Amino acid sequence: MNSSCPICLDTFKNPYSIGCSHIFCKKCINKWLKEKDSCPVCRKEYIGSFPIPIELITSKYKTRKITEYWRSFKIFVELQKMMDDYTNYNGTISNKCKRMDKILKFIYENKWIFKTNKIKLWGYDFRKVLRQKIDEFSINENYKEGKIWKYKFRDILE
Repeated sequence: MNSSCPICLDTFKNPYSIGCSHIFCKKCINKWLKEKDSCPVCRKEYIGSFPIPIELITSKYKTRKITEYWRSFKIFVELQKMMDDYTNYNGTISNKCKRMDKILKFIYENKWIFKTNKIKLWGYDFRKVLRQKIDEFSINENYKEGKIWKYKFRDILE
Protein backbone atom coordinates (compact mmCIF):
# COMPACT_ATOMS: atom_id res chain seq x y z
CA MET A 1 0.00 0.00 0.00
CA ASN A 2 1.41 3.36 -1.01
CA SER A 3 1.87 6.14 1.51
CA SER A 4 1.36 8.93 -1.03
CA CYS A 5 -1.49 10.06 -3.23
CA PRO A 6 -0.98 9.11 -6.92
CA ILE A 7 -2.52 12.44 -7.99
CA CYS A 8 -0.63 15.03 -5.90
CA LEU A 9 2.29 12.70 -4.99
CA ASP A 10 2.18 14.02 -1.41
CA THR A 11 1.39 12.05 1.76
CA PHE A 12 -2.30 11.30 2.17
CA LYS A 13 -4.53 13.98 3.60
CA ASN A 14 -7.96 12.58 4.43
CA PRO A 15 -7.59 9.33 2.40
CA TYR A 16 -10.49 8.08 0.29
CA SER A 17 -11.14 5.28 -2.18
CA ILE A 18 -13.68 5.32 -5.00
CA GLY A 19 -14.37 1.59 -5.13
CA CYS A 20 -11.13 0.17 -6.50
CA SER A 21 -8.00 -0.66 -4.51
CA HIS A 22 -6.41 2.77 -5.00
CA ILE A 23 -6.38 5.47 -2.34
CA PHE A 24 -6.32 9.23 -2.88
CA CYS A 25 -6.53 12.46 -0.90
CA LYS A 26 -10.19 13.43 -0.66
CA LYS A 27 -9.57 16.84 -2.25
CA CYS A 28 -7.55 15.34 -5.13
CA ILE A 29 -10.06 12.64 -6.02
CA ASN A 30 -13.03 15.02 -5.78
CA LYS A 31 -11.30 17.37 -8.21
CA TRP A 32 -10.57 14.45 -10.56
CA LEU A 33 -14.17 13.19 -10.38
CA LYS A 34 -15.51 16.54 -11.57
CA GLU A 35 -14.02 15.73 -14.98
CA LYS A 36 -13.93 11.91 -15.13
CA ASP A 37 -15.99 9.13 -13.54
CA SER A 38 -13.27 6.53 -13.16
CA CYS A 39 -10.13 5.83 -11.16
CA PRO A 40 -7.14 7.88 -12.42
CA VAL A 41 -4.87 4.84 -11.97
CA CYS A 42 -6.81 1.75 -13.13
CA ARG A 43 -9.79 3.44 -14.89
CA LYS A 44 -12.33 1.32 -13.00
CA GLU A 45 -15.75 2.92 -12.82
CA TYR A 46 -16.54 5.19 -9.88
CA ILE A 47 -18.74 3.43 -7.32
CA GLY A 48 -18.75 5.91 -4.44
CA SER A 49 -16.43 7.80 -2.10
CA PHE A 50 -15.33 5.82 0.93
CA PRO A 51 -13.15 7.17 3.76
CA ILE A 52 -10.08 5.06 4.57
CA PRO A 53 -8.68 5.11 8.13
CA ILE A 54 -5.24 6.74 8.16
CA GLU A 55 -4.00 3.93 10.48
CA LEU A 56 -4.37 1.53 7.58
CA ILE A 57 -1.78 3.53 5.66
CA THR A 58 0.53 4.77 8.42
CA SER A 59 0.69 1.71 10.68
CA LYS A 60 4.02 -0.08 10.58
CA TYR A 61 2.37 -3.41 11.36
CA LYS A 62 -0.71 -4.44 9.44
CA THR A 63 -2.62 -6.44 12.03
CA ARG A 64 -5.86 -8.23 11.35
CA LYS A 65 -7.75 -5.54 13.27
CA ILE A 66 -6.23 -2.70 11.21
CA THR A 67 -6.86 -4.43 7.88
CA GLU A 68 -10.39 -5.51 8.82
CA TYR A 69 -11.81 -2.24 7.53
CA TRP A 70 -10.07 -2.62 4.15
CA ARG A 71 -11.08 -6.26 3.77
CA SER A 72 -14.70 -5.49 4.61
CA PHE A 73 -14.61 -2.52 2.24
CA LYS A 74 -13.42 -4.74 -0.63
CA ILE A 75 -16.23 -7.23 0.12
CA PHE A 76 -18.78 -4.41 0.19
CA VAL A 77 -17.60 -3.07 -3.18
CA GLU A 78 -17.65 -6.50 -4.82
CA LEU A 79 -21.07 -7.28 -3.38
CA GLN A 80 -22.40 -3.94 -4.57
CA LYS A 81 -21.20 -4.70 -8.12
CA MET A 82 -22.77 -8.15 -8.00
CA MET A 83 -26.09 -6.76 -6.73
CA ASP A 84 -26.12 -4.05 -9.42
CA ASP A 85 -25.45 -6.69 -12.07
CA TYR A 86 -28.24 -8.85 -10.65
CA THR A 87 -30.71 -5.94 -10.49
CA ASN A 88 -29.97 -4.82 -14.06
CA TYR A 89 -30.18 -8.35 -15.50
CA ASN A 90 -33.24 -8.96 -17.71
CA GLY A 91 -32.70 -12.59 -18.66
CA THR A 92 -34.49 -15.81 -17.77
CA ILE A 93 -35.57 -16.75 -14.25
CA SER A 94 -33.14 -19.66 -14.37
CA ASN A 95 -30.17 -17.39 -15.09
CA LYS A 96 -31.36 -14.89 -12.50
CA CYS A 97 -31.38 -17.71 -9.94
CA LYS A 98 -27.84 -18.66 -10.94
CA ARG A 99 -26.73 -15.06 -10.41
CA MET A 100 -28.35 -14.99 -6.98
CA ASP A 101 -26.67 -18.28 -6.16
CA LYS A 102 -23.29 -16.74 -7.04
CA ILE A 103 -24.01 -13.75 -4.78
CA LEU A 104 -25.07 -15.97 -1.87
CA LYS A 105 -21.97 -18.13 -2.29
CA PHE A 106 -19.76 -15.01 -2.20
CA ILE A 107 -21.49 -13.78 0.97
CA TYR A 108 -21.23 -17.19 2.60
CA GLU A 109 -17.49 -17.40 1.83
CA ASN A 110 -17.08 -14.00 3.52
CA LYS A 111 -19.54 -14.44 6.38
CA TRP A 112 -16.90 -13.32 8.89
CA ILE A 113 -18.00 -9.77 8.07
CA PHE A 114 -21.26 -10.38 9.96
CA LYS A 115 -19.25 -10.91 13.16
CA THR A 116 -17.67 -7.44 12.97
CA ASN A 117 -19.06 -4.00 13.62
CA LYS A 118 -18.19 -3.03 10.03
CA ILE A 119 -21.42 -4.51 8.70
CA LYS A 120 -23.34 -1.20 8.75
CA LEU A 121 -20.33 0.97 8.05
CA TRP A 122 -21.55 2.39 4.77
CA GLY A 123 -25.23 2.67 5.71
CA TYR A 124 -26.03 -0.61 4.00
CA ASP A 125 -27.89 -3.18 6.13
CA PHE A 126 -26.49 -6.43 4.72
CA ARG A 127 -28.60 -8.62 7.00
CA LYS A 128 -31.88 -6.99 5.98
CA VAL A 129 -31.14 -7.21 2.24
CA LEU A 130 -29.83 -10.77 2.58
CA ARG A 131 -32.90 -11.86 4.56
CA GLN A 132 -35.24 -10.33 1.94
CA LYS A 133 -33.46 -11.98 -0.99
CA ILE A 134 -33.26 -15.38 0.67
CA ASP A 135 -36.94 -15.22 1.65
CA GLU A 136 -37.86 -14.17 -1.88
CA PHE A 137 -35.89 -17.00 -3.48
CA SER A 138 -36.68 -19.73 -0.96
CA ILE A 139 -40.35 -19.65 -2.03
CA ASN A 140 -39.49 -19.58 -5.75
CA GLU A 141 -40.16 -23.00 -7.32
CA ASN A 142 -37.43 -22.41 -9.92
CA TYR A 143 -34.80 -21.88 -7.23
CA LYS A 144 -34.45 -25.17 -5.38
CA GLU A 145 -31.28 -23.99 -3.61
CA GLY A 146 -33.18 -21.19 -1.85
CA LYS A 147 -34.16 -23.35 1.11
CA ILE A 148 -30.59 -24.64 1.44
CA TRP A 149 -29.24 -21.08 1.55
CA LYS A 150 -31.88 -20.14 4.12
CA TYR A 151 -30.64 -23.00 6.30
CA LYS A 152 -26.95 -22.08 5.80
CA PHE A 153 -27.55 -18.45 6.77
CA ARG A 154 -29.83 -19.20 9.73
CA ASP A 155 -27.21 -18.19 12.36
CA ILE A 156 -26.33 -14.94 10.52
CA LEU A 157 -29.90 -13.81 9.98
CA GLU A 158 -31.03 -14.22 13.59
